Amino acid sequence: MVYLLLIILYIICLISYFEERLSKAKWYLYIGVGVLLILMAAFRPIGIDNDSETYDMYFCNYDNPLYENFVEYSFLFIAEIFYHAFGDVHSIFLFYAIFGVSLKFVAIRQLTPLAFLAVAIYLGHYYILHELTQIRAGIASGFFLLSIKPMAERKRLLAAAFMLAALLFHYSSAVLFPLLLLTNNTMTPKRRIAWACIVPVSFLLYFLHLGISTIPIPFLGEKLELYDMLKEEGTFDEINVFNLFFLVKNAMFLYFLYMYETIEKQNPYFTLMLKIMGLSIFSYLALASIPIVAMRVSELFGIVDIILFTCIYYTVRPSWLGRALVLSISLVYLYLNIFHEPILKID
Repeated sequence: MVYLLLIILYIICLISYFEERLSKAKWYLYIGVGVLLILMAAFRPIGIDNDSETYDMYFCNYDNPLYENFVEYSFLFIAEIFYHAFGDVHSIFLFYAIFGVSLKFVAIRQLTPLAFLAVAIYLGHYYILHELTQIRAGIASGFFLLSIKPMAERKRLLAAAFMLAALLFHYSSAVLFPLLLLTNNTMTPKRRIAWACIVPVSFLLYFLHLGISTIPIPFLGEKLELYDMLKEEGTFDEINVFNLFFLVKNAMFLYFLYMYETIEKQNPYFTLMLKIMGLSIFSYLALASIPIVAMRVSELFGIVDIILFTCIYYTVRPSWLGRALVLSISLVYLYLNIFHEPILKID
């Protein structure tokens, strides 16, 4: 599996250097890569990732009322249908992979012309995190990514519909609805400075043990209480705010604010996604007292990184070097997910 991921990433890297010259052929290759990623996620060996054995257990015991506290009713409903129809957990993996990958591929095409660079970033981190591990969050994050364009265009009802669809597949998606208050209006220099303050303020809140974990969140009250109880029992460890993923994210957020005027001209949805990236950083630290919630919310907001990280390309010349830097980030993320933070096991 790991070697196959590396081969696919190598192919994506090659295509990314020629995607502007490929015209229509580019989109056939794009679809082909998407189909390959769907099949790989659907038929991966059980146990190669951190969650597949747990999902196999949920699948085979879909009628156990205990699991209603851990997974959404939608998963148990789909599991019941697929269990009787196919009797193999890979059938539900296929269902979630089709939606998780396809939704993201449609959104990527809407949000950036640098499609293969975005897919490279996706493959290095979020594909492993979502489509190979947290499959329910995979569909939820796909619907959220689809909501970015209508949000930016002030089509809030359509954006809310996508968020509601995300909520059906992962309860953490309830935190998406306040994002409808965000705008895509151009940031003034003063506003950019204010958003940059998110980084030091978030760390200050963390070190002073001041967060927002005690604020009631609709649909999530019972889940928060459950996570808090599991934390007290030692099931979840404290989050590491100095992990390399998070430090890179903070650095890139500040860099994008610094290069704001250059990037905004190239991507019409950049401002909105940058604000969401800032909130991803803030939520990771402000919810740190309940680590699993901090990670889930931050990762859900952080799906915009797939698009934002490609924007490095617009800030570096010559262009081949900009592409190389984006692809290097993807390779580093893939390495970290396999060797440093072993989400995926080496087969």
